[in-house]
Amino acid sequence: MKRLRKFAKEGHLAKELKTPGARAAYEAILLGKKIATLRRTQKMTQKTLAQKVKSSQSAIARIENGKQNLSLGLVITLAHALGKKIDIRLL
Repeated sequence: MKRLRKFAKEGHLAKELKTPGARAAYEAILLGKKIATLRRTQKMTQKTLAQKVKSSQSAIARIENGKQNLSLGLVITLAHALGKKIDIRLL
C-alpha cells in the first residue's frame, strides 16, 4: 500500500483524496488507528486481540497501521472482540 504524503493544508489533502485508491488508503489508516485506540483503552495487547479473533499479532499490527485490507467480516469480528458495535452508513 502506498504511503500518503503529508500535507501542509487541508485543501491539499482533500485534493489528494480524490485520486484513485488514496481515499481507501486514508480510510484504512483511520480504521486501524481506531482499532488500536480501542485496544489500548481496554489495556489489551495486540497478541491478546489476535487470539480473540483467531489471527496473528503481526496481522493486528498491519491492521492498526493501515497496511492490511479488511473484510467486513473481520471488522465485525474485531468490533465484537473489542466489545463494540458497528454502524455502517451509505452517504
